[in-house]
Amino acid sequence: MKLALIHPQIIRGTAVETFLIEFAKRLVTAGHELTYITSLTTPEIGAMLPGRWELLPRIRGSATMRMWHFNRLAPRAAAEARVDLSIGFGRTCAQDIHRNGTGTHRLYGNLLPLWQRYSVRHLFELHLERRLYTGRETRRFVTSSARVASQLQGIYGADGERFTILSPPVETALFKPAENRANVRDLLCRKLNTDAAKPVLLFISLSHRRRGLEPLLEALKSVDATLWIAGKGLNAAQRDFVNRNGLSSRVRVVPVTSNLVELYQAADWFVHPTQYDAFSNTVLQSMACGLPGLVSVMDGAVDHIRNGENGFMLYHPQQPQELASRIYEALSLGETQWQALSNASRETVLPRTWARHMEEWDGVLKDG
Repeated sequence: MKLALIHPQIIRGTAVETFLIEFAKRLVTAGHELTYITSLTTPEIGAMLPGRWELLPRIRGSATMRMWHFNRLAPRAAAEARVDLSIGFGRTCAQDIHRNGTGTHRLYGNLLPLWQRYSVRHLFELHLERRLYTGRETRRFVTSSARVASQLQGIYGADGERFTILSPPVETALFKPAENRANVRDLLCRKLNTDAAKPVLLFISLSHRRRGLEPLLEALKSVDATLWIAGKGLNAAQRDFVNRNGLSSRVRVVPVTSNLVELYQAADWFVHPTQYDAFSNTVLQSMACGLPGLVSVMDGAVDHIRNGENGFMLYHPQQPQELASRIYEALSLGETQWQALSNASRETVLPRTWARHMEEWDGVLKDG
């Protein structure tokens, strides 16, 4: 099948772009002919992904102007490429199939500071999202979770029959439990100057405000545990909070270059009190490593959590008291109960392989 993949930039960057690159490699392996419609890539990516490249002009100016310009040119380029199907991954309104990897911008925007909510860029993104889901320029929508699909249908009145839910895959051969967890845990605790006698909570984020770090730090005041924070450092206000509340001996900021697999293998609980996420890959990765999680119901990945069986749900992640209560409940479990949750976490995501994911996409492509 001849396919066009449409995205403003095909580089190693966001989770959407990482998915797109791996997806394209597997489409080529499956025998599809690809055309890449983009405005930006790198020689490395160009050499890695066989196919035809259609590089559209990347105009100078604001990000909003570039978004408008790409959205205007991409559908025409897809039509001229004479492909069987076009698949969009970003803020484009006209393609055969749109794969949503970022969720609902309307809801995400409610978490932005006021000055960003009324910025030209945010308002234009809202306009494009409304046009995408209320118009008929795109026939099919693929979302990563039932939660995101229902949100889009509720907000924009989109026809549910146009939606297909395909959960993201996880590399279970890479993300797996340690052969000797005690050794890995001891090594990491010494490396991070952590008291190995205390339970370790793992928090991973590049957007601390949205991911719920503030209520988590507040909850930590009443929980006897260590918190590892990976992905991004603390700002001045967060550092001040840690120091003022006597948490400095129990909070560790992990370098961004750290091995995530080792962190998953060494921690005792993954804590994810996000205010909004379409689908955090970290949830499936932690589960694949046998690390039970406390996962916010505001993340589409909660589709895979069975409360009390393979993890715990956080129903009100922004309320520090309830968050502390759920953490305390998790830490109160015995070793046998924790191991049962660990095993169930791993077993839950084992079927979510790339091979299965591509089989599911085959069905989408055949339906057109």
